[in-house]
Amino acid sequence: MRAWRAASQTVRNLSEDGPVTDRAGGHLALVQELLLFAVQFTDRLCWMQGVAAETRRRLVEGMVLRLADGVEENAGVKGASSRFISLAGERLPLYASIAYEGEAPGFPSYNALAASACEACGHGRDTWLHARLVEVDGPEFIAELRPGLVGLLENLHAEHSA
Repeated sequence: MRAWRAASQTVRNLSEDGPVTDRAGGHLALVQELLLFAVQFTDRLCWMQGVAAETRRRLVEGMVLRLADGVEENAGVKGASSRFISLAGERLPLYASIAYEGEAPGFPSYNALAASACEACGHGRDTWLHARLVEVDGPEFIAELRPGLVGLLENLHAEHSA
């Protein structure tokens, strides 16, 4: 839920500051790209924090499936959840191939997010949107997610220690 709220707020911020997308499909396309970025960040943070592989797999899989349900509900189109899951199959390996700077995504990760997001919402050559996602909104999105994920990981470690 936190990822969905943060992604939606990021898209609202972008829409208020510039002519980003039409509300019909472009907003949801941006939300979906941000959600997939959140999934990869969750996976990466779990890996860096030493969460057991099976626990990590179940968490990421559950997150994708739950977000896919939200996409289906918000899109109002049958099959939107399946398309989101397929998109996850494309994006997650791409993000996994990009090195991080410590525990935070760096420029290469945000650049990949921006390229995917611009393309998804029909603004493939929009340098303003691309730059905003790389320099401002992408990092702010992760900053919004991080505290909740750190708390979740602390709980996972506590459960496995008990």
